[in-house]
Amino acid sequence: MKKKKLPSLAKLKKKLDLVFSAWIRKRDGNSEGFGNCITCGKWSLLQAGHFIPRQYVSVRWSPLNVAGQCARCNMWLHGEQAEFYVALVQRYGQETVDTLMAMKHQTRKMTRNDYNEFIDAFKT
Repeated sequence: MKKKKLPSLAKLKKKLDLVFSAWIRKRDGNSEGFGNCITCGKWSLLQAGHFIPRQYVSVRWSPLNVAGQCARCNMWLHGEQAEFYVALVQRYGQETVDTLMAMKHQTRKMTRNDYNEFIDAFKT
């Protein structure tokens, strides 16, 4: 019997990004994915906007670092970082935002098991 090939780490990362993004949009919006943008307040189809950019793996999939944003703020205005910061402080408090900013500098090497655990945790 042939052994089933495991998905690559790149495929697991992509799957986690999709699952996590859907989870954020569901958390911050309605069943159709519409909600108020965290930075401008506009009612819109939400995207999963990151306060600290996705390149920082230690906070890439942190629900505290990501919130529903309209496409304009997330893509065209590059996340509206100043407004995002203020909104996160209002939502979670300065201490939590400071912790996120400190976590940004931590390195994290994701394993296959890490990806699978996150995918299971954020499945909607």
